Amino acid sequence: MKHAAILRILAALTLTMTVGSQAATPPPVAFDHVFLIVLENTSYARAIGNPSLPTLNSLARTYGLATAYTGVAHPSLPNYVALISGSTFDSNSDDTSQRFEGDNLALQLERAGLDWKGYFQGLPSTGWDGGAAGDYGKKHNPFMLSAVIAGDPARRAKVMSLDPLKADLKAGKVPAFVMIVPDVCHDLHGALNCPPGRALQRTGDVFVKTWTDAIMASPAWSGRSAIVITFDEGTDDAGGGGRVATVVVTTRGPRGVKSGLLHNHYSLLRTLEEGWGLPPLREAARASPMTDLFGP
Repeated sequence: MKHAAILRILAALTLTMTVGSQAATPPPVAFDHVFLIVLENTSYARAIGNPSLPTLNSLARTYGLATAYTGVAHPSLPNYVALISGSTFDSNSDDTSQRFEGDNLALQLERAGLDWKGYFQGLPSTGWDGGAAGDYGKKHNPFMLSAVIAGDPARRAKVMSLDPLKADLKAGKVPAFVMIVPDVCHDLHGALNCPPGRALQRTGDVFVKTWTDAIMASPAWSGRSAIVITFDEGTDDAGGGGRVATVVVTTRGPRGVKSGLLHNHYSLLRTLEEGWGLPPLREAARASPMTDLFGP
């Protein structure tokens, strides 16, 4: 057999083996679990260095802190929607009768064979679709603002109160993506019936400590997992929604890192999507991922 013919056969065999290997190997999943804790309406300057927020600041020093991270809109509701959908859909209100159509992170995860849940402090019952109830506010619940999720009983069953989370963590039965949202007396925003000033801040910090401790003591805190603590919006207009502190705690990522790169809610969404091998949605496709805080 001539030398040229032998080379052609070898090349064909190599191509066949490469294609077969690619088809048989699924794309890598970077994150085993991501826990997203969303707090409220606090500027970066009021969060970082605040002695009433010792847990938040300790985590920021020990792990990773985004120093140039912003919300994308005012008021609250469009920021929560942006965190899972990659868009505010031009919403500029807290009107909870709004329904947002189309894709979001939860639906992407389902198609990839991964799961998600939302735990909302004060939610009256699993999948409850009312507005405000006690200290719970629907404007902070992007899953129930999604037309696809709100219209599907099986998906609504994944939107629950905070109460089951501790048992789920102890049992190691938490999904790939978990969103945790405190009520208005624990999210640093407050209301007339909540403790004022420093007492409100200390209450919020205790919330952060309670749940970060529980997560990091659970079987789910293994592999490549992360806790992200951010705020829906700040008190200025930087980036459209104000500069806020965003803390990234990881099992394997960098330690004692500050990132001064421009990031926002779309950057966070893109980071999570890329970690799970998902295409970035809407504005997330134009944002830079936060690999400087999560690690490679």
